[in-house]
Amino acid sequence: MDQNKLLECMEEIKSIAQSQQNQMTKEEIHQYLSDMELHEDQFDAVYQYLAMNGITISGYHPSVSFQEISSADDSINETKNATGNAPEEYTSLSGSPDDNDNTAQDQGARRRISKAERNLELYRREVSALTSHSGAELAALWDCFLAGDASTKEALVHEQLDKVFQIAKSYEKRGIALDEMIAEGNIGILMALERIGGAPADFRKGTAPDLEQIHSVIEEEIRLAIENMIDSVTAAKDWESTVLAKTNLLHEAAKYLAEENGREATPWDLAEYTKIPLAEIHDLLDLRSTSERKAKP
Repeated sequence: MDQNKLLECMEEIKSIAQSQQNQMTKEEIHQYLSDMELHEDQFDAVYQYLAMNGITISGYHPSVSFQEISSADDSINETKNATGNAPEEYTSLSGSPDDNDNTAQDQGARRRISKAERNLELYRREVSALTSHSGAELAALWDCFLAGDASTKEALVHEQLDKVFQIAKSYEKRGIALDEMIAEGNIGILMALERIGGAPADFRKGTAPDLEQIHSVIEEEIRLAIENMIDSVTAAKDWESTVLAKTNLLHEAAKYLAEENGREATPWDLAEYTKIPLAEIHDLLDLRSTSERKAKP
C-alpha cells in the first residue's frame, strides 16, 4: 500500500465530506479508495481517521473517536454545579464571560482551543481505559499475529494508541494540531502492522517474537506518518505564502505601471518589470480571478 497515495486520498475525501456537511457513507469511501485494494481492517482505520476529523460515517460506530468525545464534552458544558456555574475544572479553560479586555473573536478562539484541549484529554482517558496486556500476553498476541492470526490486530492497534499520543506530543512545536497528528500516527500503526505481517520471519528471534524490533518499526512508521503530514502541510503553507507574496507584487507592479504608462499593464509588462516568468504570471492572474469570483456573494 502506497502511504503517500493513501494520505492524498484522505485529504480528497475530507474535502468531499466538507462539501456534504461532513457526512459520508461507507460505500462512498469504498468507491473513492477502490484502487487502493484495502482490507476491511484497513478501512476501519480509515473510518476512524475520518471520524477523528469530525466526519460522520453512516453505519460506522468507532470505539474511540473525537466525535464521541465532542458529544461528551458538550454534555459536560451543560452540567452546572449548585451555584449555576460550570464545573471548576472547566471554568478556568473557558474564561469569564465578563472579561471586557478581550474581543468576541479572541474569546471564541480561546473557547475553541479549550474545547480541543478537553477533547484530547478525554480521548487520552478513553485510550487509557482500553484493555492493556501484560508483557507475556502481549508477546503471545504478537506470536499469533506473526503466525497469520489477523484477529489479534485490533488488540495490537489499541496497545499502540498511547504511543501515538506521546509521539505526536513531541511534535507539538511544529505548529500542527495535535489531533491531526494523532490521526496520522494511527495510520502509521496500520502501516507498521502491514510491514511486520508482510515479513513475519524477520520479526522473530528464534521462535519468539522480537519485541524490540517490532516496537522499533512501529515507532518508525508512526513518526514517518506524522512527519510526512507535517512536511505536506508546511509545503502547502510555504506555497500559499509564496503565491500571496507574488500576487501582492503583481498588484503593486500593475498599479505603478498603470500610473507610469497611463494604461493598464499587460502580462508582458508585468513579466518584464517583475522578472516573473510570463507563464507563471498568467497562472497567478488566473488564480486571483478565480479567488475573486468565489469571494463574490
